[in-house]
Amino acid sequence: MNSWVSLALTALLLALPRVLMTRGEADAAARIKPEIHGDLAFYWWVIRFYTWFWHRLQHVGWAPLPETGPAVLISNHTCCIDHLLLQSSCRRVLGFMIAREFFELPIVHAFCVRVGCIPVNRDGRDLQAIRVALRALNEGKVLPIFPEGKVTANSGRTLGPMLPGAAFIAVRSGAPVIPAYIYGSPLTDDIAQSLLWRSRARVRFGPPIDISDFKPSQAGDKNVLARVSDRFERALLELQAQCLGADPEAGSETIETSSEQARAG
Repeated sequence: MNSWVSLALTALLLALPRVLMTRGEADAAARIKPEIHGDLAFYWWVIRFYTWFWHRLQHVGWAPLPETGPAVLISNHTCCIDHLLLQSSCRRVLGFMIAREFFELPIVHAFCVRVGCIPVNRDGRDLQAIRVALRALNEGKVLPIFPEGKVTANSGRTLGPMLPGAAFIAVRSGAPVIPAYIYGSPLTDDIAQSLLWRSRARVRFGPPIDISDFKPSQAGDKNVLARVSDRFERALLELQAQCLGADPEAGSETIETSSEQARAG
């Protein structure tokens, strides 16, 4: 067999999967492209450089999100740049649920709209925001949520109690839930200080949290939401223990759970 025949056979074998594709499969393959592209790729690299250079961000692997399709990303909330730290560690676009007053700030409004952020009222009863969040998951997007519902500004050393909103959205949508833990971020809940104070931020991801034993129709059951919230808390505490255990500066610092905090109060 001469070299020209070998070359032709190699080309045929490489092209065969494409040739055998149905038209629908070919169209679907052509439509699949990275979410972070075009202007979003530029923004992503700016965020990556800022978090790497100023906050010396390190993350243990990329976020284990599905390449396509919906997912809920839950994380502890340590300061006002957590959104940037998580986006720097993910290869998919994160459309956060953020306070309406921040969403409407002229300096960031266009960007928030571009990445699909969801404005939320601070009264804790924003049903419209929940509908929009569920619709985003139905459209195959990644929805990041901070189950604590507010900043716990201690650089990830303690974890606040879980609010039921994240559990409701996860159960109702049926989307896979990926936990993340942030540690070493600026010790402040002020926006300007979070941006300007240098830190040694870390992000660690865990395996998906299994809530497949609950059906979407059970999302209104308070007992179900309490059980799911408990699984969220345990997953985050496991990551917290790993973060503190891997940090030589943490020493023998005690890890506080939300239950211990409640008893202390």
